[in-house]
Amino acid sequence: MMRASWIAAGIAAAAVMAVPAPGSAQDEGVVIETILTRAGAQLERYFQRAQRIIATEIVLVRSFDRAMQLNGFPRRLEYERRVEWEAAGEDGVPSVTVLRRLLSVNGRDPEPGDEDGCQALGAEGEHPLAFLLPVRQSQYEFTLVEIDVVDGREVAQVEYWPLEATPGEVTWEDECLRIELDGWHGGEVWIDIESSDVLRHDEHLRRRFEFREPQDRPRASVRWMTLERDDTVTRYERVAFQRPDETLMLPRSIEKSWSFEGSGIVPRYFRSQQFENYRRFVTEGRLLGASTAAQGESSAP
Repeated sequence: MMRASWIAAGIAAAAVMAVPAPGSAQDEGVVIETILTRAGAQLERYFQRAQRIIATEIVLVRSFDRAMQLNGFPRRLEYERRVEWEAAGEDGVPSVTVLRRLLSVNGRDPEPGDEDGCQALGAEGEHPLAFLLPVRQSQYEFTLVEIDVVDGREVAQVEYWPLEATPGEVTWEDECLRIELDGWHGGEVWIDIESSDVLRHDEHLRRRFEFREPQDRPRASVRWMTLERDDTVTRYERVAFQRPDETLMLPRSIEKSWSFEGSGIVPRYFRSQQFENYRRFVTEGRLLGASTAAQGESSAP
């Protein structure tokens, strides 16, 4: 196992570079620089033009009490999920819009109020791998953890964390809350060295976040709460489209868990998302199916 740190500095894309064999610490710095340069260029190509991708998304939500006993019944929701983005502009970072249409809840047709509640999936405004874009890499520090062989291919595990963080923002809507922690998460990505595709992305809350309930709550005293953990694991697969021919790395699954500390709170939640039946709009009213490339189905760590 080798380990080398490097603070990215907005290196220009050079997708044809070969990854040198690691040796000295200086060589290891060149290795991670090359890996990140190629991964950033690959992601830029991903956003070269506008896309509209549709998939079937199956979501399972569970919550557990302090003794890790199941709290209530799991909810299984099936959506039609549409992801849209415009071609990246001058800043190199496209905005991403995710739209969902609920198809079923626990195997039945949806009813009014089925999507209400604190566990509803939120909107997404940016691709989760945007930190790998060349214009963003200078905002992070990266460490090469190791290079390993997975299913006959060389895969680099790279650790990252942001150089700056915001104070954090909490928004309450009735009994539900939304927490925005820009710069509080770090994680690891597994990158195929030959193709520069990201096979897996893990993200973790790097430190606890403490906040308090609004002062207008009808309680004798204001209570403090702590977001203790917030972890996400995303596995990607290669999805091939035709007319025009194109292969994109798209999510195969997302697993998320998070837990709170505080009086009277259910401490831990789990949510899994599975993606099936990818399709693509290439013009208005023209919807094309896709096939999953065999390379992407079993390669993710």
